[in-house]
Amino acid sequence: MTTERERGTQPTDVLSDTQRVRASIARAKFEWETTVDALPDLIGLLDSAGRVMRVNRVVERWNLGSITNVLGRDLHGLLHDECAAEACALKAALESAESAARSGEVREFELRDAMLGRALSVTLRPMTSVGEEAVGTDCFAVAIVADVTALHLAREALHALNAELEMRVRLRTDELADANRDLQNEIMRRAAAEQALRRSRNELELLSRQQIATQENERKRIARELHDSVGQQLSAIKYSLERIELALEARIPEAQRQVLRRAVTGLQDVLEELRGIAMNLRPAVLDDLGAASAVSWFCREFAQSYPALQLQEAVSVRDVDVPERLGTAVFRSVQELLNNVAKHSQAHKVMVSLSRRVDRLVLEVNDDGVGLGRNPSPPALRSGRGIHNLRERAEMTGGQFTLSSGDSGVGSHARIEWHLAAAESTKPDGPEVAWRAAD
Repeated sequence: MTTERERGTQPTDVLSDTQRVRASIARAKFEWETTVDALPDLIGLLDSAGRVMRVNRVVERWNLGSITNVLGRDLHGLLHDECAAEACALKAALESAESAARSGEVREFELRDAMLGRALSVTLRPMTSVGEEAVGTDCFAVAIVADVTALHLAREALHALNAELEMRVRLRTDELADANRDLQNEIMRRAAAEQALRRSRNELELLSRQQIATQENERKRIARELHDSVGQQLSAIKYSLERIELALEARIPEAQRQVLRRAVTGLQDVLEELRGIAMNLRPAVLDDLGAASAVSWFCREFAQSYPALQLQEAVSVRDVDVPERLGTAVFRSVQELLNNVAKHSQAHKVMVSLSRRVDRLVLEVNDDGVGLGRNPSPPALRSGRGIHNLRERAEMTGGQFTLSSGDSGVGSHARIEWHLAAAESTKPDGPEVAWRAAD
């Protein structure tokens, strides 16, 4: 049983505990209010009727009114004081969120509010779960309203930047597409131009080949006419004059016989000159025997015409070793090269070599003249026709022409190399290279 003294002290202890609890509650309330007031978001407690029971001081920083003046308002009235709009988007969104909160759902939404001039992020969180009642309080929900204007502005700036970037990319893509289209057109134009140029070059090569063939045929015809027609007639006239001289030898004066002998001698000289012209136009040996024999013949004729120029000939191929298609090109190349040496090189020695190396036919002409180094622009090279003709003739027949200085810069070295087709690339079984000096 409790004593009287014990019963007398019990109320004092209970009072002391109540005061401590109240002091703790007051202190916790003060700390909570201080903390909530320091937050940047508007935070309020709503009662079961949806009215604001408590709110932090953000309402004052947002110029919505003082704390005491806004208490008891609904959340829409707190944010939109005296809103008269018939269809307020904020009001509709808040009513929908409050209805969801009464069902125990947390509802969040964002809204760009023109009246406040802010972008708001609103969260409505119920205080109790569905079916439960708040103990000792009429709090219904917590409303958190955040100012996300800066985020919206950043989003809008980002969207604008993305739109501008997309526009720039689109414009750049269009420019690149136009440039690519122009480039494709230019490629097509250049391809067409190259094709036309190639066609013109082929036509020019064909015309050049036809011109050379026509020239050779005309030379052959003129040479044959000179030999068969003019030469035969002159021979007949010479023979007739010789018969007249024999028949009238005893009956005409010596002076007249001398005149007749000079006429016969003159006809003989004309016949020799005519024969030389015909041979230069188109030597019969080229058609009768072949290119190798024609080259050897021309070397002998050249040595006789230029006795001061020592010529060495090295023809190591037979006539059958030179394809028929190259016969005229080989002979004309030797003719042109030796004539250039005689006219421009001031040489004392010249060497002509014609050889066959399985799949190649090689013509070389070397001299010890002034060369290209000491006389870089001789007349033959200044005019360019002789070298051009040699190169063109070689290329048209599948060959390659090169002209270079000799050893130590002395003299010149001309080389034409023809690559032979498979049917022409049989290994020659002719004699070894035979060096000889032309008589």
